[in-house]
Amino acid sequence: MLREILEGYARANLFIEQEQREALARMMPEEAWNTFQTLLHVWEQSGENCGDLGSLDTLRIKELVQQREKLDRLTSGAAEGARSAGTL
Repeated sequence: MLREILEGYARANLFIEQEQREALARMMPEEAWNTFQTLLHVWEQSGENCGDLGSLDTLRIKELVQQREKLDRLTSGAAEGARSAGTL
């Protein structure tokens, strides 16, 4: 049974790797650059905690929350502007 589980994980890993290769092949240079910059920013923000993967995860989550908050402010501002203009 353990062998079957491990074989299943191995098949899943191959599938995921193939999906990643295909996604990377379709990625535009701008997307690749943005991904790199985001990863670099998280790395730079990690400072002395760079060896602690849990800390990196926490920093990444914090970064994503900050990005979401910025987007929410932008979209709520755009929606408010549309309401006041009578187009929403």
